[in-house]
Amino acid sequence: MMTARGFLPVFIAAGVLVGCNSARDEQARADYELREAKEEAAEAQRKLDAMKREGDPPTEAEVGEVVDDLREAQAEAREVSAEADAALARARLEARSAVERSLHEKMEGMAELQREIRDKLPKAEADRLVEELTRRSAAVQEILLEIDRARGINLEAVKRTAEQRLSDLDQALEQARQRV
Repeated sequence: MMTARGFLPVFIAAGVLVGCNSARDEQARADYELREAKEEAAEAQRKLDAMKREGDPPTEAEVGEVVDDLREAQAEAREVSAEADAALARARLEARSAVERSLHEKMEGMAELQREIRDKLPKAEADRLVEELTRRSAAVQEILLEIDRARGINLEAVKRTAEQRLSDLDQALEQARQRV
């Protein structure tokens, strides 16, 4: 089912982002603002260079105006970048917390299941099954590090990978339950 968020278009026009404020959107807005600030700086430098080449040195007021414009653009870019970083941090925290909660619940059940496996199955089979469960849970734990390193552009992909690994662990737990 498509959510309302899926229907909201994201437009970057005149430095304004219209749409949802996901970490990815905030990062796109920050990147746009930083490019705009760099373009404004380059344009200001070209303007000053042109004045010098024409033999008409820029007045102090003209230089001050250019510097003020640059400072304003850089301040806005820094503000947008800080907002993007904060949105990304929140999104990472939410994703990490959800994965940790789910993993914790599964690990509680896994501890009891491992005891049953060791009690009811032959040693070689029990060792193989416990190793498989341990490998699957380690894969979920590894994805937590990827969540911490994810950028706005790939956070959704990392979250999908986490969901898949949790699903794989669920499936392995269910198969182990059926064996004992």
